[in-house]
Amino acid sequence: MGMYQMTETEYKFAELIWNEEPIGSGELVKQCAEKFGWKKSTTYTFIKKLCANGIFKNENAIVSSVLNKEDYHRA
Repeated sequence: MGMYQMTETEYKFAELIWNEEPIGSGELVKQCAEKFGWKKSTTYTFIKKLCANGIFKNENAIVSSVLNKEDYHRA
């Protein structure tokens, strides 16, 4: 089984994290509301999904990458 392939929306979200990491989940919620018009629950759903797929980690409310952008594209 290969690397998880993100949807276009997930990728835009991932780029936001890659550009700002490490980023607090509260700050991420605020930025997603501004950039995408998302509610808090939507942002947390995306965080959970991408963490479950091994792209990011969320430790003590700080989101950072497990897989950086370059490694994601190589996988």
